Amino acid sequence: MTNLQRYLPRGLQARLILVFFVVVLLPLVGIGLYGHFFVTQALKESAFARATREVHWQAQQVVNTLESAYDNLQSLGNLRSLQMLRQTIAAGEMDANFLREAVAHDFAIFAATNLIYYRISFVNAEGREIVRVDSDENGPNIIPVEQLLPLQDWAPFQKVAALSPGEIFASSLDLARVPNADQTSVVPVIHYGLKLPNSADSIITSLYASEVFDSLTTEENSADSWSLVDQGGRFLLYSERYLQPTDADAPEAFANLRAVYPDAQAVLSGGFGIIETETQVLAYNTIYPVAADNQHFWVILHDIPKEVIFADIAAFHTTALLFYAGALVTALALALLASDHILNPLRNLQRAVESFGRGLPPTEPPPVLPQDEIGALTAAFYDMAAELERKRLQQRSLIEQLINAQEEERKLVAYDLHDGLLQQMVGARFHLLNSRRSHNGDSGTDSESLKRGCDVLSEAIVEGRRIIEGLHPTVLDDLGLVAALKELAETTAAAAGWDIEVDICALPCEPDRTLSVTLYRIAQEALNNARKHADASRIGVCLRNHSGLRLIVSDNGQGFDPQSVTVERRSFGLTTMQERASLLEGTCTIESQPDHGTIVSIWLPWKEEEAVS
Repeated sequence: MTNLQRYLPRGLQARLILVFFVVVLLPLVGIGLYGHFFVTQALKESAFARATREVHWQAQQVVNTLESAYDNLQSLGNLRSLQMLRQTIAAGEMDANFLREAVAHDFAIFAATNLIYYRISFVNAEGREIVRVDSDENGPNIIPVEQLLPLQDWAPFQKVAALSPGEIFASSLDLARVPNADQTSVVPVIHYGLKLPNSADSIITSLYASEVFDSLTTEENSADSWSLVDQGGRFLLYSERYLQPTDADAPEAFANLRAVYPDAQAVLSGGFGIIETETQVLAYNTIYPVAADNQHFWVILHDIPKEVIFADIAAFHTTALLFYAGALVTALALALLASDHILNPLRNLQRAVESFGRGLPPTEPPPVLPQDEIGALTAAFYDMAAELERKRLQQRSLIEQLINAQEEERKLVAYDLHDGLLQQMVGARFHLLNSRRSHNGDSGTDSESLKRGCDVLSEAIVEGRRIIEGLHPTVLDDLGLVAALKELAETTAAAAGWDIEVDICALPCEPDRTLSVTLYRIAQEALNNARKHADASRIGVCLRNHSGLRLIVSDNGQGFDPQSVTVERRSFGLTTMQERASLLEGTCTIESQPDHGTIVSIWLPWKEEEAVS
């Protein structure tokens, strides 16, 4: 428990805020984190589903194009002109040029209306082109007979030749050289081949791959990319981030899936799905160039950086973070309001206790107290403070009566000394002076004795008057505390032969008699002690009015050890000063060291409203 308290805030308000956070905010954060997890999972699944749908849509677009190419190939094989040409060749008739031109014309019309075709060829069983039409940016071109090529060593023809009649072959991506105005370009193409029924002849078409996969083109500066691989993992279509082919005769120049995505071999198993790597999300879908051939397939890949596909999740995290920050600020504000509502009565009570502890009268209790333990405690304090204040005032009244009685007694003693003993001493000196005058011619011894007697009696009269003045300082009654302290300091310094420094500030009004007499008597005792024991050459008297009256009496005398004086019980004068100050709820401190002088500091509580009216 002690170790736990060491880590807890010390302030009650901080503890209340901590409790509020634990009781209110912690469950809220727990529920929020729980919901945050499921929302994040839902957004992630939604992003994956969206990527899967997009890849599926792209795959469907490519499949539709390829199915169209498949159907077109069937249509080309059923051309009437082609059927007639095949029959003529099969009959061994040598003059088939007219039919060849008709087929070429039909092929050209077909190529003109289907711009995705790069080449359409009719090839006999020996691999010799019979009819060929090429297409470029200027349109279809019928290739003359003398420019037709033997294709028996061409890989696509060999694949078609191995088919059964009526079957169709689709190649992987191939490169074809297409002449342009300025240069010859290497472009990717896809070959489709149909083994014509009832013969070994075939039709082979070459499609521009860029037209087939136009929807898979990766936009410039796009973070994601589209690509296409065959079942061997070779890229048929790729973005600039992958290796580019440099030579049509170097098919190994194509990048390979295993080099780009070492952990994504599952895409080559067929089907569709999502593969998540450390930085990327790979959505894929399988397409079959020939629907009847499930052994030959391509895979469309959509490579999406996680910061792109999970942008909604990042936005949700930002929103959630802002929500949590707002909830934190709101909870803090509510905690502050709640703690203030709870602690304000305690703060008011604390201020009242501190004020009362400084000796100030208790303030009025709040008009409305909370109906709880704090309210009951506040009411009990004000009742106690009122009772203590009543007793304090009663005690002060008794102290004032005691001090006044002491001063009256001193006054009576002073009057008795002045009117009795002092007058008798004055009369005795008068008679001695007369006797001295009448015996002026007598012997020197008697005259000298009379002179010494007169001098001693004069000194006794002066000392008696000083004692009377000390017993009842009339200047305190006539001129006030400030003048009385100055007169006391200067008179004592003159009698003791001190250099004196008096720094007594003027008071805005005269304190009440009890305080004035007490401060005067303490100053008187301090100066008398310095005169008797300090053996000083300089003394200072300072009076200041700051949250009460502070009087400081200092000397440069021999000093003493206050503790040893207290232990030896020779501190009657010191104790008297401290008791006088404590009677008025003040303090009297004495600082001294041997050979370092003494400082007596007295503080008495005083407010201007306690002044003599």
